[in-house]
Amino acid sequence: MKDLELVFEDVASYPGYWHLCGICLIVVLALLDTRAKRGGVLTIFFWNLPGVFLHELTHLCAGTILLAKPVSLHLLPRKRSTGWQLGAVTFQRLNAFNSLPVGLAPLGLVAVAYFIFTHWTHWFPSTLSSILGAYVALFFLVYNSIPSRQDIRVAFSLGSILVYGTVLFVLYEFFWT
Repeated sequence: MKDLELVFEDVASYPGYWHLCGICLIVVLALLDTRAKRGGVLTIFFWNLPGVFLHELTHLCAGTILLAKPVSLHLLPRKRSTGWQLGAVTFQRLNAFNSLPVGLAPLGLVAVAYFIFTHWTHWFPSTLSSILGAYVALFFLVYNSIPSRQDIRVAFSLGSILVYGTVLFVLYEFFWT
């Protein structure tokens, strides 16, 4: 925890306009993302490819570790009745135990963002351009950590709600009452 305090002290010591530039850069990236969504499928594809790759990779890793038996990984956009699907991982053995962690696996990108945040100045010099690079990396990691509607449906299936709800209830009763 002491290291984290040092990281925050280090980040707080940067000139204020560096952070202002970083915040402006995040706003620009968010606006570009909004514009890309209104563009054609190629614009959407190329803008989102790195994030889709990371997002789907987290599902793939979690599914492999938790024995959900991944059978396919798609990174090319596919037209669906509800719109464009940018990426997907298909599993053969999702069940009540593994569906929650597999569905919510992209949230692990927040941990990656935290790791990058705490180590950025060890890897790169403390310059404006370097700090702006950190803002870009953190934006893409956090933005792509958001589970999709399909991810939420998989994670909170009836079986997983019963399994994890029961575990949480027992833990609550055992430790906090």
